[in-house]
Amino acid sequence: QEDDIDGGLSHLNKKEKALLGFLLERRMFEFTPIDVSKMIGVTNKTIINRCAKLTNNDFLIPNIVKQRIRSYSLSEFAKRNEKNILSRIE
Repeated sequence: QEDDIDGGLSHLNKKEKALLGFLLERRMFEFTPIDVSKMIGVTNKTIINRCAKLTNNDFLIPNIVKQRIRSYSLSEFAKRNEKNILSRIE
């Protein structure tokens, strides 16, 4: 599992890792990109792009309503390995 964490994190840039850390630290298990964009102070599109990368690396799961992604949830993998992930990001 440690290899999975390192492998997933190695594909992320600094800002994507920062977003993942932000979500884990605040225990935001489900969120909308617009809410997070307001909290962080970046555009909604920026958060959506970062979420897409986190989804590709199995840290997030998109919640789809009528073929559109409305929100995201932290994956079980991310929740289970929260402490490990946070220690590797910081």
